[in-house]
Amino acid sequence: MTGRLAMMFWIGLAVSATAADGEPALRFRKDIDRGAATGEEILAVPLDSDIYAATRDGYPDLRIRDERGAQVPYLLEPAAERRTIQVREACTSTVESLRVDEGKALEIVVALGEKAPSANGATIRTPLVDYEHRVRVYGSKEGKEWALLASDGLIYDYTRFMDIRNRDIEFPFNDYRLLKLVVEQELDDRESPLRELIRSREEGKQDRRVEITQTQRRPFRIDGVELWRTVEKEGGRKVEAVGYPLAGFRVEHDPKKKETRVEIESRREPLERFSIETASRNFSRTARVLVPVERGMRTDWVEVGRATLSLIQVRAFRHAELRVDFPEQRQERYQLVIEDADNPPLEITGIEGEGTPYRLVFLGSQGRSYRVEYGSDTAEPHRYDTAAVLASLSRGYQPVPVKLASQAANPGYRPDRGFRNILSSTVFLTLAIVAMVLALGWALFRAGQRINKQPQEEL
Repeated sequence: MTGRLAMMFWIGLAVSATAADGEPALRFRKDIDRGAATGEEILAVPLDSDIYAATRDGYPDLRIRDERGAQVPYLLEPAAERRTIQVREACTSTVESLRVDEGKALEIVVALGEKAPSANGATIRTPLVDYEHRVRVYGSKEGKEWALLASDGLIYDYTRFMDIRNRDIEFPFNDYRLLKLVVEQELDDRESPLRELIRSREEGKQDRRVEITQTQRRPFRIDGVELWRTVEKEGGRKVEAVGYPLAGFRVEHDPKKKETRVEIESRREPLERFSIETASRNFSRTARVLVPVERGMRTDWVEVGRATLSLIQVRAFRHAELRVDFPEQRQERYQLVIEDADNPPLEITGIEGEGTPYRLVFLGSQGRSYRVEYGSDTAEPHRYDTAAVLASLSRGYQPVPVKLASQAANPGYRPDRGFRNILSSTVFLTLAIVAMVLALGWALFRAGQRINKQPQEEL
């Protein structure tokens, strides 16, 4: 009889647990305002403080649904700006002519290749060092009339003093196919490293020393001229930290520990930096950021970041380092502990929190309306097959940013307060295991008594 009851108990528990494994309703919802993006578009929904405050770590309780209630696959990613970088592309060219104006200038005419794009820069290759020359650039279509493109180009090599050099000349974009570079001072005067020393001596007079220096006139040798143009290309995505409004902070001074403790409250935004605002000046203090870690019935504060806060200001000089960085955290409470030692406490007037912004990227269909649902203690994370597809599409297409409406209670949400909620509790499962152990023990004890009685009955 006991075995049957135990079997019925476990079957009922399994059935109830299976029923509880269904997709739970989420507490809150926010409608998505698509604006003018009503067609088939890749949409980007920024997460806000309401969503951060209601979702669990890892965002397993975050969904997008359409007006029919169907789930829509999405990609959760940092909100990054696409960067464009400038790169140089070589323009095929040949040197058409070279003319030397002795002692004054060197003229080089360069022609672009037949299929080469227009150029907006040139590089003069030379094996020489220690020089400085002004360069003018002219452009022409047929080589008859020349238009001035750049009058203040400068190429130089100062390696005799420091590792600094420049051989590039930039000029505006144009449609000329012939370019003329005029290098001024075709000959430059350089002081010879050799000196001639003459000493003369006369009776009754001090010795006289005469130094004679020599100068060398050196032609400016050019190995070649390369034409190029600058073009913009898509670079990597750059994530810029944004400021999040903190729920509040409280400053406490502990004279015994010689430290200042700042209790910070947030709405679980993904923070990775705190910056202080202070009216104090000329200080340098070690600061630590602590977060709470639950260990059973005890809460420990664990350090996640450390830095030196300083602000040095004397007359016109000012140098400030007022932030502490740490790995991304989503906590409701933080502590910023500043070690004061024997110094007076800092006058802290404000705290700023910064972190990575996140967004949901999904493919919106034409004419569909969508909403974000979030907030659950039991929802499991979903893995969508389209995440890789969306990631690939977003490389070629810039997602259209959309807005979220105000937070509202989800009409479909029903909190589990009955038997299902009891079944999912840790206390109930612990009691169930204890009850099963006692039931099995009692069954074994009864079976042992029956075995002991059987020989006596046979006698």
